[in-house]
Amino acid sequence: MLSPVRESVWRQPLSRLGVDLRPGEGAPALLLFLYFFLLITFQYITKSLRQAEYIDKLGAQALPLVYLLVALCSLPVLILYSRAVDRVPRRHLMSATLLLVAGSLVGFYFLFQLGAPWVPVLFYVWISIVYVLNVSQFWSYSNHVFDPRQAKRLFGFVGAGGLLGGIAGGQIAAWSAKLVGNYAGLFVAAAMLAIASVLIYVIHSLHRTDEPEVADSDARSKLEDARGGFRSILHSRHLQLVAAIMLLTVIVAQIVDVQFNEAVERATTTLGERTTFFGNFYSIMGVASLVFQLVFTSRIHSRLGIGFATRVLPVSMMGGTIVLLVAAGFAPALLLFAALSLKASEGGIRYSLDQATRELLFLPVPSRTRLKAKAAIDIFIQRLGKGAAALLLLPVLFNWITPIEAGWITLVLIVVWLGVTVAMRREYVRSFRRRLKAADIDSTSPIDLSEATSLELLIQTLDSGDPRQVVNSLELLESNDKGHLVPRLMLHHSDPAVRCRAMQVFARCGRVDATPMVDRLLGDDDVEVRIQAMRTLAALGGGDTVAVMVPRLDDADPRVRAAAISAVAGHTEEATAAAGDALAALVVDDRAEVRCEAADILGSIRGSLFEGPLIRLIYDADHRVARRAIRSGRSRIERGELDMVCAPMLIASLRNRRLKHDARDAIIAWGESVIPVLVHFLNDPGENIWVRRAIPKTLARIESSASARALAESLGVDDAFLRRKVIEALSGMTQHGDPLVREAARERLGVEVAAYLRHLGDLLGLESNTGIRFEGPRVVWDDRPPTFLHQLLTDRMHMQLETTFGLLALLHPPEDIRAARYELFGADPAGRAHALEYLDNALAGEVRSTVFVAIGDHGHPRRFDQARQRFGIQLESRVETLKRLMTVTAPPKGERAWLAAAAVHAVHILKEPELYPLVRTLGEAAVSPLVRETARWVVTRPSISGRRP
Repeated sequence: MLSPVRESVWRQPLSRLGVDLRPGEGAPALLLFLYFFLLITFQYITKSLRQAEYIDKLGAQALPLVYLLVALCSLPVLILYSRAVDRVPRRHLMSATLLLVAGSLVGFYFLFQLGAPWVPVLFYVWISIVYVLNVSQFWSYSNHVFDPRQAKRLFGFVGAGGLLGGIAGGQIAAWSAKLVGNYAGLFVAAAMLAIASVLIYVIHSLHRTDEPEVADSDARSKLEDARGGFRSILHSRHLQLVAAIMLLTVIVAQIVDVQFNEAVERATTTLGERTTFFGNFYSIMGVASLVFQLVFTSRIHSRLGIGFATRVLPVSMMGGTIVLLVAAGFAPALLLFAALSLKASEGGIRYSLDQATRELLFLPVPSRTRLKAKAAIDIFIQRLGKGAAALLLLPVLFNWITPIEAGWITLVLIVVWLGVTVAMRREYVRSFRRRLKAADIDSTSPIDLSEATSLELLIQTLDSGDPRQVVNSLELLESNDKGHLVPRLMLHHSDPAVRCRAMQVFARCGRVDATPMVDRLLGDDDVEVRIQAMRTLAALGGGDTVAVMVPRLDDADPRVRAAAISAVAGHTEEATAAAGDALAALVVDDRAEVRCEAADILGSIRGSLFEGPLIRLIYDADHRVARRAIRSGRSRIERGELDMVCAPMLIASLRNRRLKHDARDAIIAWGESVIPVLVHFLNDPGENIWVRRAIPKTLARIESSASARALAESLGVDDAFLRRKVIEALSGMTQHGDPLVREAARERLGVEVAAYLRHLGDLLGLESNTGIRFEGPRVVWDDRPPTFLHQLLTDRMHMQLETTFGLLALLHPPEDIRAARYELFGADPAGRAHALEYLDNALAGEVRSTVFVAIGDHGHPRRFDQARQRFGIQLESRVETLKRLMTVTAPPKGERAWLAAAAVHAVHILKEPELYPLVRTLGEAAVSPLVRETARWVVTRPSISGRRP
C-alpha cells in the first residue's frame, strides 16, 4: 500500500488536471490504471494487425460481412461466460481469461504463416469478442473496488491508463512491423496479458471486494444462467436504455469504421504500410483521447453531470459526419482528412469520456444484476450492434451506395441516439431514488322489509360488533316504520352513538315503554347521550321540554343538572335565566369533576350568553376542566358562535402539552380567518417560545395557500428549532409547491448553508481535533468533545444540516430527500456515496452548487475556498475564533448568548492567556447576564486570576 507521503507527491500534480485523488485511494487507482494500460496496449497492437490483415486480404467493402460473423459468434461465448460468472470468483475468472487469450495470440502467429484467407477472418472475429470481454471484466471489477462517488472522481484517471495503452500499442505495432515483422507484435501483446493476469491478484490482495468466494448452486440450469443478464435487461427500463445507447453507439461507430478503413485502403498499398499506418493513427488518436480524458472527463462528470456526458459523443459524431458529407460534395481533396478526423473524434471520445460515462450508468444497478447485465450488454448487445450495422451496410457491400453516402444513415441514428440519452438521464435519477428508498364499510343495498327473512336478518345485525353497522340498521328500521321492533336493550349498548340513535328512534316512534331506561341515561358518562336523553324525555312527555327539565336543574347529580341546563337554555327568558344560575353554580364548584360537567355542556348551548363561563373554565387550574372547555369552545367555533377575540386565549393554551392538541383543533376550526393572529404570535420574540413552536403545525393543518405562504414568510425566525418546525409544517402541506414557498426555501438554503459553514469553520479553528471524525457532513466525536463550545457548535451544525434537508424536501420529492438524508448521515460509506450521487443528479443550478459546498465530498481546503467566494467565510486561528464568538455589540439572545458564554468558558479550558483581559472585561460589562456570569466565574479560576491552584 502506498504511504500517505508517497501518495501526496503525485496527488497534487494530478489535482491540477482535475483528478481528485484522496488519501487511501492511491494504490487501487494506480494499479487499475496500470492494469488498463496493459489491456489496451494488447488491444491496439492486435487491432492494428487485425485491420491491416483484413483490408489487405479482403478489402474495406467486405467489413459488413465480418461484422455479421462477430454478432453470430458472440452468443456461445456469452452463454459460457454467464455460467462462469456464477461459478468462479471474479479474480480467477479474469486471470484465466487473460491467459487463454495470451495463448491464442501465440497460436495465431503460426496460423498467419499459412497465408490462408480464412485466418484474418477468424482472427478478426476472435479478437473482436475478447476485446469487449476483457474490457467488460475490467470495468465491472472497478465498479466493485470504488463506490459511486469515488468512481465518478477516479474513472477518468483510470481510463487514462487505457488511453496511454492505445498510444503505446499503436507505436509497438508500427515499429514491430518496420523492424521485426508484421506478426512479432503478437508476442508483445501476449506478454502484456500475462502481466495483467498476475496484477489482478495484487489488486485483490490490497483492496478486497465483495465478490463471492464460493460457487453458486449447481441446481441452476445452464440455460437460466445464460439468460440471466437478458432477463435483467428485459425487466429494467434503466438497463434497457443503457443497452439502447450501446446499440446505437456500436452501429454508428461501425459505419464510421467502414468509411475510415476505405480511406486507409486508398492511401496505402502493402500490408506493412497499412499496419504502420494503423499503428501511428491509433497512437495519435490515443494522445487526443488522453488529453481529453485528463482535461475534460472528470470536469464534465463533476460539473455538468451524466446527462451532458452521454450527449458529447453523438453530437461530435453528428458534426463530423456533416463535415464528411460536405467534403464529399464540395471539397473532394479534403475527403481523406475529414474521414480521419471523424474516426479520431469517434475513437477519442468513445474510449475516454463515453467509456467512463457508460460505466457510471451501471452504478445504480445492484451488484449481481450489474455483472450479468454488463456481460449481456458489453458482449451480446455490442455484437448485435455490429450485426445490425452489417445489415444497414449491405448496400455498401453490393456497391449500391458508397461508404461516404452511408453518412445519411448515421445522421438519422444519431437523432434517435440523442433522444435516448434524454430518457437515460431521467431514469438514472429514478434508479438512484429506488436504491435509496425501499376501510370504510360498503354502502348497503336497499332492503325490502316486507319480506320476513330480510327483516329478520336486519334485526340480527343489531347484535353486530360494528357500531356503524348497528346505527345503519337502526336508520333502516326507522325509515321503514319498524322502530317498534328495536329492543330497549339497545340503550345499554357500549357505543354512545348507538345509544343516541336508539333514543332518536324511540322519540320518533313514541316508545313510552323506554322512558325509565332513558331517564337513567341522564347520568350517562357521555355528554351527548345525556343531552339526547333530555330531548327524548321531553318528546316522550308531550314535547314541553321546559316543564319536564326545569325541575331537574336542582337535581343532586351534577350530570343531570348539566343535561337539564342544555335542554332548557334558550327556550324562554325565565328558563334561560334559571339555566344560567344553575350553570354558575357548577362553574364555581370546588370539585373538578363538577366543573368538567359544566365545561362539557357549554359546547351544546347555543348563543353568546354563556361565553363568560366558558372562558373562565378554559383558564381553570385543573387541566381536565380546561381541556373539556376547549373542546366545547371548538364546538361553538364550528357553529360560528365564538368570537375571534378568544383566539389569543386558545393560542396561549398551546404552551401546555396537556392542552396543546385540543387547543390546536379549536383554533383550526376558525379556518383562514385566524391566520393573521397566528402569524403575529409566531413572529413575536416576546411570546412564550413553546407557544411559538406549536404554531407552525397549527398553520399547516389549516391547509391553505394562505397558511403555506405565511409559513414561508416565517422561514427566517430567530429560533433554530422553530425554523425546523416551520419547515416540517410546510413539508407536510399539499401547498408546499406554491412558487412563493419554493422561492422562500431557495433563499433560505443559502442562509442555512452559510451558518453550517461558519460553525464548521469555528470548529476547525479551535484546533482541538482529538477524537473528531467526519461521517459525510456530520461531525462525530470518538469521545466527549473537549469543551462545551465544541459540543454546542457540533449540535448547531447538525441542526443546520437537518434544516437544509428540510428545505430541500420543499423543492424535491420529500420521500427521496429523506432517504438521501438517512444514507448521507449514516455510517456506511457506500450508502453516503449513493446518496451524494443521487443528490448530485437530482439537484440543479444554484440549489445544487450551494448545498454541495456543505455536503460535497471534497476536502476542507476546497470547501472553504468555495465558502470564501460565496459567503465570505474564512478559517481563523483559535484566538481569532474565540475572540469573535465572545465579542457582541448588542444584547445577544438565545443561541448567540449561549455561543458567547461557551466561548468564554473555552478560554479557561483551552488556556488562552491572550484572551484573559477580554474575559475580565466581559465579567464587568457584558450586556448578556449569561455571558457576564460565565465570565465572572471564569475570572475566579486560578488560570485567569493568577492565584496558584
